[in-house]
Order: sequence, then structure tokens, then C-alpha cells
Amino acid sequence: MSKKLPEIFFYKLKNTSSELFLINLIEKSINNNWNSVVLTDNIERMEEINDLLWTYNETSFLPHGSQNDKNREHHKIYLTCEEENPNKSNIIFSIDGILINNMKYWERCVYIFNEQNLKIVDQFELYKNQINLSDYSLKSFEQDINSKWINSN
Repeated sequence: MSKKLPEIFFYKLKNTSSELFLINLIEKSINNNWNSVVLTDNIERMEEINDLLWTYNETSFLPHGSQNDKNREHHKIYLTCEEENPNKSNIIFSIDGILINNMKYWERCVYIFNEQNLKIVDQFELYKNQINLSDYSLKSFEQDINSKWINSN
């Protein structure tokens, strides 16, 4: 029996910060009892997300670990600059325009990017065209001016 190909989601943000949207999706992943990986492009960015997950809400936080920690496999949320899956996560979030090379390790791969970053928008448009030629399930959404999500497949 062959493993199901991952679902690939693209979210092009207009009026929302990628960090706050990421938190929203991580919370939904936790509700699904999924482990997650957050892929960033550098250590400084990873530390920024690390701080945010501890402080984004005055009354709660999202416990997590990073590539700097021991026992990586025990974290439900894992932050990294490397494409890795030590916590056997179901979902990976790419928030800095990094292409995921080994999508087969996850059930869902999610790209979050801002429409003002034209370089990343162009990169992802080309990438989506390549994915459309494969058997992957692709879902693409963008915000309208009222922050409502529109299917943009």
C-alpha cells in the first residue's frame, strides 16, 4: 500500500502578519492533535518566532522546542532552519519563502507568505505550476481587501 501524497497549501496574506497567521494555524494543528515543524530561513528568524510563541498572548503560550534544544522528538511544535522532522510531525509550515524539498515526510505542507514580497510571490507561482503537473493535492488561498480567504487555485 502506498503512502498518500501530502496536501500542499499556499496562503498569500494581504492584511495579516505571517507570524499571527502562523500561530492561528499552529493552534488548529494542536486541536487536530498534530505535531508541527516551523521552517525558517535563519537562526535570528527562528528565535523571533520562538519568542513570539512564548509571549503572543498575555494569558497563554504555545510550548515548543527548537533545533537548539535536547530531546527534539518530544516537542509538539518544533522550530528549525533545517528541513527535518525529529518530532514525527504531521505538518510543516514554511514562513520565509523556503521551498520544502522532501514533502513526503509530512501529511500537509503549508507555505505562508505576504503579497508584498514579490520575489517570493513569483517563486511560489512557478512552484505551484510545477506542483500542478504532479499528483499532489494543491490548495491556494489569498486574502481579499476585507481579509476574507478566496480560493485562488
